[in-house]
Amino acid sequence: MTEVRERVRERLRAEVIASGGSPAFDDPALFADVEALLRSAANTSDATTLILPELLDDTGTWRPTAAMRDQSDEAAGRGALLSFLKRHVLTPVVRRLHEYGRDNFERQRRTNQVLFACVQQLALEAAQLRREVRRLSSPPAGAARPAPYPESLDVQ
Repeated sequence: MTEVRERVRERLRAEVIASGGSPAFDDPALFADVEALLRSAANTSDATTLILPELLDDTGTWRPTAAMRDQSDEAAGRGALLSFLKRHVLTPVVRRLHEYGRDNFERQRRTNQVLFACVQQLALEAAQLRREVRRLSSPPAGAARPAPYPESLDVQ
């Protein structure tokens, strides 16, 4: 199974490069890392495991929703005619548009979730790299910091 995945990944990498993808993807290991990150993000099905949606104050501003309600206050007479037209002419047309929009909203919601997962993983890796750089750049405890340049090499 691993061999099949590698062949599929190699074919995908070749297609991405052939269609004008980044030259950095010439490195198969780098492409595998990027593909693993995106696959992990795409497999994130639970939005509660993501931090970014919680940081956004109002979920209504970033989460697309489509609600269709049929509210009618028409009485008898002229109102009954309007109600008939709404129910049998307007509602089917609006329902079709609503279903089309709902599919697009669901696709957008899923895209947002995958992007949030990618951003979260990249933020995690950036934080880990910063921590590692700080650890490597700080001198050992008790060691004197060396001067940046010897006195004889200072440029005035």
